[in-house]
Amino acid sequence: MLRALWFFTKVTLLAGAIIWLTLQPAHWISINGLGYEVQIQLRFLGFLLLVLLFAATRLDRIWRGFVAVPAIYRRYRWAVRRERGYRTLTDGLVAIAAGDAQAAARLSRQTEKTIPGTPLTRLLTAQTALLNGNAPKARREFAELLDDRSAAFLGVRGLLNETLAEGNYREALDLVRRAETLQPARQWVIRTLFDLETRNREWLKAERTLRKAEKLGIFDAQAAARHRRAIWTAMAADAEAQGEKAAALKLSQSALSIDPGFTPAAARAARLHDEKEKRRAALRIVESAWQNNPHPDLAALWMGWSPPSRKSKSIYDAGRDIYNWAKRLDDLNPGHREGRRLLGAAALQVKLWKEAREQLTQAMDYRALARLEREETGSEAKAREWLEMAADAAPDARWICAACGHGAPEWQALCRHCGHFNSMSWMTPSLDVHEPLNQAVGFSRGILEPPHSRL
Repeated sequence: MLRALWFFTKVTLLAGAIIWLTLQPAHWISINGLGYEVQIQLRFLGFLLLVLLFAATRLDRIWRGFVAVPAIYRRYRWAVRRERGYRTLTDGLVAIAAGDAQAAARLSRQTEKTIPGTPLTRLLTAQTALLNGNAPKARREFAELLDDRSAAFLGVRGLLNETLAEGNYREALDLVRRAETLQPARQWVIRTLFDLETRNREWLKAERTLRKAEKLGIFDAQAAARHRRAIWTAMAADAEAQGEKAAALKLSQSALSIDPGFTPAAARAARLHDEKEKRRAALRIVESAWQNNPHPDLAALWMGWSPPSRKSKSIYDAGRDIYNWAKRLDDLNPGHREGRRLLGAAALQVKLWKEAREQLTQAMDYRALARLEREETGSEAKAREWLEMAADAAPDARWICAACGHGAPEWQALCRHCGHFNSMSWMTPSLDVHEPLNQAVGFSRGILEPPHSRL
């Protein structure tokens, strides 16, 4: 806009000067020299001077344009070369997507010649190296991208994918933290950071990342609460292992505030209360957890805390007291299979045969029924019949990893088979398999999800 205004001003001044000269009287000027006399009108002389001045400015521009021709030619050649390079780059990326390793390698070399050192060229070279199985070269190219501020994120992601494929979760954690500094709100970055912090058992940092993920909407409130419960339970286990029982109790109670029926936290909190000689508090925790989710671990704690008789009783009465103690817990969630098994096991222990048979039959605990036959009737044949039924029955419930199907007798924050965090659920496997269940329970093996797609 300013340039156009300046041009219009110059044209106006020039036109005004010409008009002014035209309107002047016809004055003649004589110029003598070398024996000659030249007469010229004053206004014509002014007009001639203006034309010469205008021509001088044009000639300056022409000269400068002529001098700039080599630079313009060089820029033209570079533009043509760059355009050819980006076409080759595009073809190379297409070859990688198609899985054509030879074409990708050829096009990568051509791109390096035409547009060397650009971030996209390095990316193409790295991806081509991966396609051809040259991981060290790919790592070098990705590492070079880290020095370019505009392309550092590409380098971080490429290296992150490789470290995850190699199972180097400590290095992967360092890389994803660098990715977070570059893209602090990127969802897959935050999710991967959370996964790697839990996998490396950095619980406090994982809890902080979980809060950020919840704010960003990566986890809804229910999922965030479930993960927070698992983190606090894992922290409680670590604290107890280090002898910090007060911290372990506090963390377990925090987990129970989210889910009162979470057995791993309830069992630990109840046991720690009992160690502090707070049996009533321990019993209240077991009762609350049983109401929400009956579990054999809770039953074992409960039966271990049956009150002793205050006066001498007959064997029958003492046994009846033990059975009634088990029934007190079962009444909190009547009709549940675990309650039936608890009552049957208590009756079998104190030789209340009728009650034991009734409860164990309803619980379909065939192995316990086989033991009952041996102890009550001494019939080995009938015991074998029960054992045959047990072989065909569904296996007992256990902790199953939803990611890989691995079964474990105890809850673990990290599956010992696949390393997934908070994937263990108390359930009955579909097959009586005590090692990895995999497809038997309908799960597919899982790994860290967010960054697994290649760049």
